[in-house]
Amino acid sequence: MGPGPGFEPGLGDPQPQNALFGQQAFQKPQNQKTKNSLPATIQGNSNESDRYIITKKHVDLLLLELKANNVAQHHLNFVTRTIQRFLDNTTNHGEYWSFTVEDLISHLQKIQKQYSPSFYRKNVTYLKKLFRIAGIPLENHLKTPRYIGVDMTVITLRDVQNLTKTIQKLQLARDPELSDLIANKMILGLLIMATGGLRVYELTSLPLSYIDITKRTISVPPEVAKTGQPRMTFITPEVQALLRKYVKKYEPNPNEPVISYFSLEKPFIRKQELANQPIRPKHMRKFFSQEWDRRNGNATVKKLLMGHSIRGDINALHYSHHTPESLQRVYDKVFGKLKFNVKLL
Repeated sequence: MGPGPGFEPGLGDPQPQNALFGQQAFQKPQNQKTKNSLPATIQGNSNESDRYIITKKHVDLLLLELKANNVAQHHLNFVTRTIQRFLDNTTNHGEYWSFTVEDLISHLQKIQKQYSPSFYRKNVTYLKKLFRIAGIPLENHLKTPRYIGVDMTVITLRDVQNLTKTIQKLQLARDPELSDLIANKMILGLLIMATGGLRVYELTSLPLSYIDITKRTISVPPEVAKTGQPRMTFITPEVQALLRKYVKKYEPNPNEPVISYFSLEKPFIRKQELANQPIRPKHMRKFFSQEWDRRNGNATVKKLLMGHSIRGDINALHYSHHTPESLQRVYDKVFGKLKFNVKLL
């Protein structure tokens, strides 16, 4: 991805020795060699004195570029953690960081061993963007596998029902009432994602007040949506009834989400019965997509409801526009009779 809107050429002039803002701050002893050309290690001659420099200015410019592309805050936080994870494996000089190719290789090997191929790919992507801004000629040498592991899990209505039944049988807290509350929060959160197509992050960041129970609508604001674009989606009459019962029984704070990320995900790590389940909260969104297709739902409307990027879809971008009312009519035609036959505790 090239520079986003508002990114001004020259702001990210490469290494400090070539940038006005770094001419004084980055003076090194004469015996220390810092290069911004291809290091000897890449060319086949290992030389530990070949070091590259990253400054805070470079990191700020990367985040500025992403912000100019209207990237959501939670994604910016992910990028910040990704860059910081790399910088923690470099040499900190106070006002800048330096690293060798060996440092970079060591860091990437750790990521490969500890995380999924998808996570590794994302890390490489943002390091390449950072290196481009910093003028470090390593971008073209960082390759990721062309084919990465794709989650081919098929999620059916029965799978979701079995998961909710498992949750209801668990003791999630010593206090029975608190255990029931946690279970009800989890089940309601899962069903909202399964019928509304929300991402886990969106569900756990969205205040309850953004769900209009009467109209069965969910308004996802830009600061919550992954793409930074607001959208509207819906819940089924069954989930509407469950949500009404939940609000009446517990009177939750409308400014807080139905369930927090920690409360939703922790039981899937700590409870063996859930750890052994083939599906996780993230699969509820996958269920929405698969069930929509199984019921022959309109593909463009599904994109709009799920908040998929439509930049490459000329039809959705320029022609296939819908009012909230027309979207809901299509939704009800596809999902109006969808039922999980689930009751809250």
